[in-house]
Amino acid sequence: MSPNEKPTDERFVEASPKPSDSRSGRERVASQRKTVLKAHSLIDKVYSWDNLWTAWRKVRANKGVHGLDRVTIRAYEQDVETHLRELQRKLMEDRYEPLPVRRAYIPKASNPKQMRPLGIPTVTDRVCQQAVYQVLCPIFDPLFSVRSFGFRPGRNAHRAISAAISDAEEGFRSVVDADITSFFDRLDHEVVMSLVSTRVADGRVLRLIKAFLKAGVSENGIISVPTEGSPQGGVISPLLANIVLDAFDKAIEAKGWRHVRYADDFVILTRSPEEAAHALAYAKEVLGTLKLSLHETKTRLTGFHEGFEFLGFHFRRFRLGIRAKSLERFKDRVRFVTRRNQGRNVDAVLADLNPIIRGYANYFGVAEVTRSFRKLDKWLRMRVRSFRLKRRVRTANRRLPTKKLVKWGMLSLLDCRPKLRFSYTRSFVARERPRLLAMRHPRGVAQCGNSTR
Repeated sequence: MSPNEKPTDERFVEASPKPSDSRSGRERVASQRKTVLKAHSLIDKVYSWDNLWTAWRKVRANKGVHGLDRVTIRAYEQDVETHLRELQRKLMEDRYEPLPVRRAYIPKASNPKQMRPLGIPTVTDRVCQQAVYQVLCPIFDPLFSVRSFGFRPGRNAHRAISAAISDAEEGFRSVVDADITSFFDRLDHEVVMSLVSTRVADGRVLRLIKAFLKAGVSENGIISVPTEGSPQGGVISPLLANIVLDAFDKAIEAKGWRHVRYADDFVILTRSPEEAAHALAYAKEVLGTLKLSLHETKTRLTGFHEGFEFLGFHFRRFRLGIRAKSLERFKDRVRFVTRRNQGRNVDAVLADLNPIIRGYANYFGVAEVTRSFRKLDKWLRMRVRSFRLKRRVRTANRRLPTKKLVKWGMLSLLDCRPKLRFSYTRSFVARERPRLLAMRHPRGVAQCGNSTR
């Protein structure tokens, strides 16, 4: 290497114009500015022992149920080194083929009466997908839009809510509340592979990703091969979703509108209802190029004053609350755990109930929910008292006072709330338009304990 030559990463090769390019100098310079580096020689990073071992630890931490081969995490761990060596050997010899995913159904968050299909890979396939994800994520994630918050390192739903509040503060208060129709089930495989190949040139890695997409689905003993979609439950599906929808993010940003996206859930924020209508039409056009569409009945034009729901929260009249369906889902989980006719004691019930309380408070406690949480805490104590006494009686509060429940280890939603909270503060000037404060730090808030009885 000469003294003036710069070292380059062996994974990346710059796709620059050839010397015989017949384009004008100005066109050639413009093309060079838009040059995209492609990653080469990635498969050896995928099957390296350190990468596979890290992938296994991530899969083990995420737990999950068995796939089609019925091998559980615990069973896999008994001889994990043998399994990983076999996976490594197949990847090195280019002989690895994923097994079909096992079809399972869970209630939809928006409507518990409807079921959402999941595709559960085997533990080995999850490890392999995680290994591929760990190699591809550093390549794609730095180029993703700052308006994308779902399934990305260092980003979460609370940051998405904060971005929406900040946009409203800057005057973007007209909202396109959108819903993509069956996003994961209708992902076009050609679109996915073409967008992945813009940054990845390693043919073996591309074949791996295509194999994950084309893996069969086993349901009731019948295996079918999908022609579209990416299994919900696959480790690599969220990354592929972000790769596809990043093109949508960039298109919306180029128009000067604001938007906040978490996976396939997004809102577009504009300065006027007229702009919102144009944004909706443009969003349909862009998604059409990605072979996706918006749900006609679930997509609407609204605003911060009229109200809309996003990521389980409810925005209305410049107040941030909890969506009614999220509240009912929480109550349903509590009712199931504290049902009276079960052969368990209070210890076992609180062991299951406390994580539900803690998780709900950590997520929704950032909103303006003091009054709501106070009522819910009373209801939670009533549920535990009714379980302990096997019925609901008027003297329950006296027979089982709150101090006794606390002594048993029962948590409180108010005590488990995070210190940092989202809130709006009104400024009674300029037509009482709200000045939005993303976070405030209240004093004297007790922190949630980790103890059970």
